[in-house]
Amino acid sequence: MAYNNFTLNKLKEDFGLEQRKVPFLPPIIPKFDVSKRLLDELSDALGMPLASEKAKSEMIVTPILMELRRKNKNKISIFSGYTFDVDKAKKLTGRCDFMIANQPYLEEVNAPMVCMVEAKNDLIESGFGQCAAEMYAASIFNQRAGLAYTPIYGCTTAGFSWAFLKLEGNTIFIDPNYVGLSLQNPAEVLAVLQWILNEY
Repeated sequence: MAYNNFTLNKLKEDFGLEQRKVPFLPPIIPKFDVSKRLLDELSDALGMPLASEKAKSEMIVTPILMELRRKNKNKISIFSGYTFDVDKAKKLTGRCDFMIANQPYLEEVNAPMVCMVEAKNDLIESGFGQCAAEMYAASIFNQRAGLAYTPIYGCTTAGFSWAFLKLEGNTIFIDPNYVGLSLQNPAEVLAVLQWILNEY
């Protein structure tokens, strides 16, 4: 079973993971200053057909994550489309859209994983189970590397709306306040992603 076969109910049945839909993002998050480079890239995306998951990943999500990497002076690594086979017995295997590691210049997937990002074509809620399964796998991955337990974050996006999740203990928290993204003003999403990195 790949990550995209998991639902929130399946995660509860198999691993005892509970879910709670409660706000966990702070009400006030420090401002993120967006570069002209990113604004130009997203402006170019306005002229592209963005009707597929792949297009949104390439034209919106990738530029956003690369901006995050530049802002953090290349102190993080971003993996796109990597296979993340953590535990075949538990069926925690498959390809992840994006993974963020809190280490620079990694060529291979390595701990600590801090955030998993899934791009969806339409309904971002359809990605909650998949993203949560990847987050659970990331927590196992980090613990096997000898790292003390810390929350794992994740988000699912259809490009213009981003939903954020947090795995802490055996509970998956889903923030009900989705963060909107405008191609003319992506600062709010980037501010949340930066806040997540600052938590580490």
